[in-house]
Amino acid sequence: MPESPPDQPSAEKPATTPAQLPSSPGQLHSALKDLLHQGDLYRRAQPKAAARGDWWDPLSGRVPQSQLPPEFVMDPARAREAAVLVLFCTQEHRPHTPAPYVLLTERAAGLAKHPGQISFPGGASEDFDPDPSATALREAQEEIGLDPVRVEIAGTLPPAPVPVSGYMVTPVLAVTSDPGVLTPQSGEVARVLRAPVAHLRDPQRRRTSMMQRGGMTFRGPSFLHDDVLVWGFTGILLDRIIARLGWEQPWDTSQEVSPF
Repeated sequence: MPESPPDQPSAEKPATTPAQLPSSPGQLHSALKDLLHQGDLYRRAQPKAAARGDWWDPLSGRVPQSQLPPEFVMDPARAREAAVLVLFCTQEHRPHTPAPYVLLTERAAGLAKHPGQISFPGGASEDFDPDPSATALREAQEEIGLDPVRVEIAGTLPPAPVPVSGYMVTPVLAVTSDPGVLTPQSGEVARVLRAPVAHLRDPQRRRTSMMQRGGMTFRGPSFLHDDVLVWGFTGILLDRIIARLGWEQPWDTSQEVSPF
């Protein structure tokens, strides 16, 4: 799914000692179940806010929409539906890719929109998709050749807005022991990335991405992974998921980097 410009970073920091990463598939399933429960509670308690995507933005509402550039303002009622696959892999890929790790993709450099950016597998929902999980699995199969049979769907989190492209995106949490042989779709995906959670939560790999748009400065969470910067929509989702799972470690938000 294409990136969106980053939002302002959360002022929330871990108040307690970060939880240890799961050392077994069972522990990972338990952690994801708790995360899904958090999302369900929020949807029931604040359905309108959940529909706007506020669950992903603890600073929502602090900047009036009238002050935002037009491309950052979106009416959820008019948004197109989409889904992304947040796939946790529980089997070590190689010695330098410890489990659990998350599958990401790098968009092809020749694309007209968002070339070279890092994203989750996913895309727009089609009329024949019965639900967001079906959308995410279909798109992942098209983009990287992921066999849906290998994937166990855990559930869906509240939707997240991508105002720049007009989508409300449902993150679909899933688990696999081994994603199998993955083949990037020619012309759309440059390569598949495997991002260990241990690396994503490493304070030395955390940065605040910063960009100027419409006379305003926008900052958001980002991650250094191999030779790329994970920022924007993907960075926001990873940041919030890691924090809500209790895995986040304190990091220096003053280390800023431009994504361009």
